[in-house]
Amino acid sequence: MADRSRRGVTLLELLTVLVIFSLLLGITAAFMQGANRDLGVAAAANHAVGVLRVAHQQSRSSTAPSWVVLDTKQNRIYMLLKETVGEWHLEDMVTTGAFGKDGRVTGGHNVPGRVGKGIQLSGSSTIAFGEVPFYAPDQGVSIEFWFLRRSGRGRGVLASIGNDIEVSSEPDGHIEAKVGTLRTSSGQIRLPNDAWCYLQLVYSGRELKLILNRREMPAVSGKVPWVPGTSFAVGGSGFTGIVDEVKLGLIIPRDEYLLPPECSFAFAGGFKPPDSGEVVIAFDAEGRLDPSVSPQPFTFSVKSPADSKEITVGPGGTLQR
Repeated sequence: MADRSRRGVTLLELLTVLVIFSLLLGITAAFMQGANRDLGVAAAANHAVGVLRVAHQQSRSSTAPSWVVLDTKQNRIYMLLKETVGEWHLEDMVTTGAFGKDGRVTGGHNVPGRVGKGIQLSGSSTIAFGEVPFYAPDQGVSIEFWFLRRSGRGRGVLASIGNDIEVSSEPDGHIEAKVGTLRTSSGQIRLPNDAWCYLQLVYSGRELKLILNRREMPAVSGKVPWVPGTSFAVGGSGFTGIVDEVKLGLIIPRDEYLLPPECSFAFAGGFKPPDSGEVVIAFDAEGRLDPSVSPQPFTFSVKSPADSKEITVGPGGTLQR
């Protein structure tokens, strides 16, 4: 006789279990999706902080400006850092240089320089250092050298790259610099004759800076085309004086990071990104936030539908979260 105490599972019970299981699965999936969005924000914010810290420390250690770009259109963050591609101490007429690049002196001669020997230039004398390398379509450039201007009162070209980039000493002692259509100058600052000056021209691909004896002149923002494959030269066209310790660098995008699809940048205080979508956070040669480019302090957030992480860069370049 069959055991009537044994019962099977009814269809109604099975459906009830399936419904409960589906509800639990949906709740779990929604919770995990929210957790993933939260994790994406935290990871993206941590990466942004890391990029900013590297740029800040790089400026302090290399005494050169650096930049962090928040690209709101392509949802990415990256640095612009200087990479030295040529260096010449001008100790001989061969102008032996680092990185396998030697210069060629025309019309100049060795004299005591700032350290060791330098090159005396006069009138049309030049030192040619060859072509500027091309690594990235939007790369910038950095020119650095010491010079001593003699008593000549005329205008003299201190350095140039093709026809697009030039820095010159004007008759009254102030310095002019150009990259394409961008122009900047030392303004009312006049350099005396027969005194050494350390000059830096830095074009990041987004702004032009002129730095004299570690003192930054007001930056000029803008993107302009220039031809990287043209030649770099120091001197020529009227300059009379001594040059020493020449460096050529390129400003190249580094360490690009794409935000997760659900994340984006947001800005405080009604700040609106420019039409290009690129928000530039600039550090000066001492690692401080550059007020001519970025508001002080500068605050932005990495956000998603589930979470938001705020990051503030203080005037000194330090970070707050």
